[in-house]
Amino acid sequence: MTEAERLLELSLPAVPASCPQARHDVRAVVRGRGVDVAAVELAVSEAVSNVVVHAYRDRDDGIEYGPIHLRVTAGGGGVWVLVADDGVGMSPRDDSPRLGLGLRVIASASDELWIIQGEPGTRVHMRFAVSKPRIERRQ
Repeated sequence: MTEAERLLELSLPAVPASCPQARHDVRAVVRGRGVDVAAVELAVSEAVSNVVVHAYRDRDDGIEYGPIHLRVTAGGGGVWVLVADDGVGMSPRDDSPRLGLGLRVIASASDELWIIQGEPGTRVHMRFAVSKPRIERRQ
């Protein structure tokens, strides 16, 4: 197996404006790599939105906005996207009636999904497989 090629690595503040920025930056690096770009954009939007809404609630350390860590690598027949935070982790919320909806969207859009709870934070690893080009045969 070859080593993965790092396409993008950045940190953004956990604010709503980071969602379209992350989507734009990821789209720019995955375009032309044979993956479903719309699926990647959807999953990244959901993962980043989850960080903005959930990861840094209940902050009392004086930091206004925690970071969103974003990394995109290519290799092994696909693209991996990591969205990570240093927040409180995943837990039920009384003010969020549709807990888990975003994760179901991410799971549907990606070919593989790993969610790792850490101390602190959560890491969401998503893999998007390279689609085989469709061969049309003339009859």
